[in-house]
Amino acid sequence: MVLGATAYAEADKIVQLYTLQLGRVRAVVKGIRKPKSKLASSIDLFTESTFSLHKKASGSLYVLGQAKILNSHADLKKDFVAITTLQVLAEMVSQATPEGEPHSEIYALLKETLDALKKEPKSNESLLMAFGLKLMEFLGYPLELETCGECGETLEGKKVYLIPHRGGALCESCQGSGSARFQVSPMGLEVLKKLRRTAADRVHVLKLKPHFSRQLLFTVTGYLERTFEKSFKTPEYYSKVLPLERE
Repeated sequence: MVLGATAYAEADKIVQLYTLQLGRVRAVVKGIRKPKSKLASSIDLFTESTFSLHKKASGSLYVLGQAKILNSHADLKKDFVAITTLQVLAEMVSQATPEGEPHSEIYALLKETLDALKKEPKSNESLLMAFGLKLMEFLGYPLELETCGECGETLEGKKVYLIPHRGGALCESCQGSGSARFQVSPMGLEVLKKLRRTAADRVHVLKLKPHFSRQLLFTVTGYLERTFEKSFKTPEYYSKVLPLERE
């Protein structure tokens, strides 16, 4: 699946892919920017294809030679909200996953999330949160949401602080000081727990108010940023291009 593409040289592009066999890889697509290129449609965002990839022993980039489109996911690219949602999803994968390390669970989760977005586009923010929480778990960074990571006390009904590199949530007594923390209300904590254990095709059952949903989404993306020490550009862009009305 295609996560994105950038211009390279005079007529080429470097495309970033998430593949079942190789994980996340980068590949040069030669001549793709020429008007008659037959590969142009195969490198659209989240187009799923079979690709022919080869790499020289000394090179870091693959070369993409052929592609056969399996699913263009065209229904997900019909409006601005849907495309922006895909951009956030792509950045989660490209920033959090290591290059050249396959994870069949993540590939399957991507497909499930895309299918759910087609059926329930209004649940886009909940689906992004659910994806981010499960992504961390598959990559070996499970978020502790049941008990305080410091004192071990239950967090049910409490305001908590999500602190990257501490394994998840801490209670108010143990949270200490510092900027790398994300405050979550008792209701927010329950929503995160439900999203993590709910299958993508059932996430739409959770009905969240717009401002609450947006705040919780940015908490999840912020936690991802801090955990993987990568800068995410799409949340800020998302907020600018899809502003919420004042409550």
